[in-house]
Order: sequence, then C-alpha cells, then structure tokens
Amino acid sequence: MKKLLSIILAAVMTVTVFALSVVPAMAADTVNSPTASTAERKDVTLQVNGVVTKTAITYGPSANKNNTVVFTYKGEGALKGWENNMESLGFVAGKDFTATTNADGTYEITFITDEAMVSFSTGKVVVNALVDLGTGTTSVTATTKKNDSSKAPATGISSSVVAGSVAVAFAGAAVLAATKKKDAE
Repeated sequence: MKKLLSIILAAVMTVTVFALSVVPAMAADTVNSPTASTAERKDVTLQVNGVVTKTAITYGPSANKNNTVVFTYKGEGALKGWENNMESLGFVAGKDFTATTNADGTYEITFITDEAMVSFSTGKVVVNALVDLGTGTTSVTATTKKNDSSKAPATGISSSVVAGSVAVAFAGAAVLAATKKKDAE
C-alpha cells in the first residue's frame, strides 16, 4: 500500500511540475498582438478650429494622384486654411509628405513614404480646418496625445503564476506527505 501511495504521489508531483510550464500557453485568446493592432484601420481625426467633427469635413482618395487624400470642408463659416499634425509625428514636409491647399479650398496630403501612409491609415493624423465662424478666432493648433505607454497587453500570465504557485504548493505537500510516510516506517 505504501508503494502504491508513493507512486501516486510521484505521479501527482510530475503532473504539477509539467502543468507549471503549460499554464502560460493557456493565456486569453482575445488579446491582440501588437502587430495586429498596428495594422488595424482607423479613421483620421478631423477637426474644425481644434474641435473634433464628423460631418463638417469629408475626405477620400484622389482620383488623379496616387497616395493622395483630398479633404473638403462642408461646414458653416468661411474656410481660412488647413493644418495637420504630420510634422509633430516626426515627418518632414517635402520628404515624407506634401500638403497643398487647392484654389477650390480642398486640401490634399500626398504621402511620399510608407511610414507616413501607415500613420494616416492607423488614425494618427489630425487634419484641422481653420474656419472663421464670425467670432474672430480661427487658429487652434491640432494636438494629439502620443501613447508613451510601455505596458504590454494583458496575456493572462498573472493567472498562470497563481496556477503555478498552486501546483508548486501541491507538489510540496506531496513531498511532505511522502517524507512523513517514509519517516513513519
């Protein structure tokens, strides 16, 4: 009987040690990898005098130029100009992108580098229409918050640590039980 109990305890200890290495593989399957999140398509932030809008500005690809997006102001007030935050994102005008205001008031941004196009596609670019609404204020600099967070997405590793701790505790209990049985003989 004591040999059978020793074999069962040894098997339990072996299973718990192997479970400790397998538990992290059971992390939550809903966590997006950083690669997947950077490839996600997001809308560009559109602003009128620094206030986010969804209706006053429309945009779409240029029919005549590759890698060019055309913005059109359709809101109230007189359009005075356009701003973007490409330079604050680290891009250089003329090297990474060009921005042009056309005679008809539309605004074109042509992306020269792939990095600039990716910033637009992932929603980092802010386009601000400067409009005179009759109040005399037209210029508000468009600002974006840079994500300096170095936190990784939750992967369930904390639950695996708890499960590993429980497994080690059971292994320790099994070793103590086996030693006590051996001492009792």
